Amino acid sequence: MGSCLTCFKAPPNTTANNVGTAGLVSGPEAATGDADAAVLETADLLAASPIRMPSLGSDRKSGSFKKPIGLLNGNLGALPDGAVLTGKDLATQISDNDLNKLFEEYKDDQEDAILSEGIERLCCDLGYKPDDFAILVLAWRLNASQMCQFTKSEFIQGLQKMNAASIDDIKARLQQNVEKLKDDSEDFKLLYRFTFWFGLEQGQRILSLDMAISLWRLVFTVHTPDILPRWLHFLEQHQNIRGVPRDTWNMFLNFVETCDITQYDDTEAWPSLFDDFVEYEQERTKLAVKDPDGAVPEEDDNNNGYNS
Repeated sequence: MGSCLTCFKAPPNTTANNVGTAGLVSGPEAATGDADAAVLETADLLAASPIRMPSLGSDRKSGSFKKPIGLLNGNLGALPDGAVLTGKDLATQISDNDLNKLFEEYKDDQEDAILSEGIERLCCDLGYKPDDFAILVLAWRLNASQMCQFTKSEFIQGLQKMNAASIDDIKARLQQNVEKLKDDSEDFKLLYRFTFWFGLEQGQRILSLDMAISLWRLVFTVHTPDILPRWLHFLEQHQNIRGVPRDTWNMFLNFVETCDITQYDDTEAWPSLFDDFVEYEQERTKLAVKDPDGAVPEEDDNNNGYNS
């Protein structure tokens, strides 16, 4: 679809759970001066845990531990007084570190986002072209707000939800998502609706006709309706169409799933563009009956247009 996709919301909080350390040393021991024994007992319990826990240290003041230490990606880092890093929070911290490094590899030099050049490099590393269906799927999974960029929060939050922290991870998740979309009609509907918003120019509410044609051709890489080539041909022959609003985009999916244009009822609440398309097709059919040798062009081998 040319270069329209070659240029393609706050990061998750990774706060540790705050636990009052007074709860670790309480009762008679604290009152009788045996708090050190309680500390040692607690440390033994934590050491036996399969989860790597922060070092407790030996400094104690007023019954609380001072500056516990957390292990993040092999590096020791101080946590606030009284903070304890749980296993879940530790995994999130590590994921954030990995994803921040991955983001930095592709981000723009001037802006805190991945812009067209970085996206092209990312696509190349993933083994796709920028206008491949899998890259549309990636944009959907990242919940990208517009073409030509992935913001930092979109990139990191999206990859966390995909459970992907490397190029190989992203490749694997994309392959899984593409395969799932072939069978999962509900997921495909979500992707289809996302595609409209993704294709909008900033500040616009209607897709340009050329963009709509390109995106229809792209999103229907899977679940391709038989009527799609004739629909795209109709649109290409009517370049005076102002654009495609959201209702028309969304209802087209219902149209191709439920409507037989030979039994089309123009009194139903279909967009007027569908009425025009059916009328156009009916006229072409009449001409085909009169002149079977030249009235209706044949579909091309790629099922995405017509030969003239």
